[in-house]
Amino acid sequence: MSEVSIDELVEELMCCSDADLDDRVRTLELERRRIDAELALAAGEIDRRRSYLDDGHRSLKAYLRATCNHSDADAARIGRLSTAAAEVPGVAEALHAGRIGTAQANELAVAHTNRRVRDRLREFAPMLLELAERLSFREFRTCVQRFVMLADLDGAHHDLDVSITNRHARVVNLNGSLCLDADGGDPLVNVELEAIFRHFCELEYDIDVAARRAEHGDRADEHPLPRTAAQRSYDAFVAIMRAALANHDAGRPAPAVEPLVTILTDHRTWGHLLSEAGLAPDATLAGEHVDPFTGLTSPSDLLAELMADPTTLDTRRCETSTGQTLHPHTVLRAALAGHIRRAVLGADNLPINLGRKVRVFTGPAREAAILLATHCDHPGCGLPADMCEIDHSTEWSANGRTDQDNAGTRCGGHNREKHRKRWRTRRDTDGRTHTIRADGTIMLPVGARPPTFPDEPSDEQPPPPAATPSDVERTIDDWVDDAPDDIERRCRNLRRTAIRHAITHDELDTDTLQRQLTGVSRCVG
Repeated sequence: MSEVSIDELVEELMCCSDADLDDRVRTLELERRRIDAELALAAGEIDRRRSYLDDGHRSLKAYLRATCNHSDADAARIGRLSTAAAEVPGVAEALHAGRIGTAQANELAVAHTNRRVRDRLREFAPMLLELAERLSFREFRTCVQRFVMLADLDGAHHDLDVSITNRHARVVNLNGSLCLDADGGDPLVNVELEAIFRHFCELEYDIDVAARRAEHGDRADEHPLPRTAAQRSYDAFVAIMRAALANHDAGRPAPAVEPLVTILTDHRTWGHLLSEAGLAPDATLAGEHVDPFTGLTSPSDLLAELMADPTTLDTRRCETSTGQTLHPHTVLRAALAGHIRRAVLGADNLPINLGRKVRVFTGPAREAAILLATHCDHPGCGLPADMCEIDHSTEWSANGRTDQDNAGTRCGGHNREKHRKRWRTRRDTDGRTHTIRADGTIMLPVGARPPTFPDEPSDEQPPPPAATPSDVERTIDDWVDDAPDDIERRCRNLRRTAIRHAITHDELDTDTLQRQLTGVSRCVG
């Protein structure tokens, strides 16, 4: 192959059509993945032979620094990847075939460095590799964090304690320039601080929009805002500090506000969490493990439950609505405190369903749709979900329902572009939303295999779930009211929702349930 100068290459690329450029980027990315896999395997063989000693290098990392002129970080990354390629089944094959990206392989390699989860990672590798192929990198990283937390709950709890113990913050005036430094702390508090800061940034943005409108009238959109986003963020921090001082000097107590942090947990994780804390039964009198929510038979270990149904890993939730993974103990503490908004998702991973009676997503329907996403659904867009619009995946005009199965979270720009370019969105059999161009092609990342879509939904409405009998409702309500203390009442109130869901969807034996709840109430009394 003849050498091509940079000028010739640039000219060649400028002559390419949009489709040709897209194909070229995809081809180069696949080749890069193949090379990264081969480099990791070659480095691993050098490490196995210890041939780096020939030139006096003391380690593979030193060899890579000298031979490839790598930074410490790059040399360490290749070393981790070479170890994972050799010890985690399928990683090298998936990367070499281009089905997963180097970033995804690196996430698995980092998880493999944790000795406490290494053995379970080998066991769960096929499931995680399948998720790496079909999820965005951000979503996959969250799934890996969930897996690591479940595989090492004690270690995750220790890391949390260390973070809280070593928390610190500093504000310094350095030669007239403000320097902020903070680290560690409670993850829930940190998420709340981030939400407060974002709220004040939005207030500064509203001030700029109003000032521009006052100055330019109807032609305001043709003019830039008075401040940049960076300047508004600084001014937002100043506003927070001054508002706090003013309230303190005036002796005004902090008013009660709506929670800024929403915690999401699936019903399985929440049930196990309650049972481990001794707040719900986890076994029958015969010693058979049961779901703490519903009394139905279930595995006693979350990882064992995942192995029984691996497809549920990407629907397991123990995190904030912004995607911050939380230790289950943190979630329990926040729920019992009662000042954090929480949403326990059912087996279908959906908190609400409004059917086809409503044309637009408003109120709880909109909130529920936002809870199920952390950012705009459009591929590559990272705008937070709480700043997005909720629209129908299958349009209302095409008989699309206003429920979570048909909800799409998109920023304003991509929502308008979806209508203008006649894009469609569909959920595949794994629940992931895909954007389909007007010509029928699907927007997919490099190496991803085409998704499998369910059969087209029927226009007929599914039959509504059977209503809970009134006598059973009274028994459940009495059981909640008979709780001996406030903490137990909150726990029972949370379990009441799950019990009702199980009655209507899982065919729970209501006679057995009534006997159990009545017996518990009598024992308490």
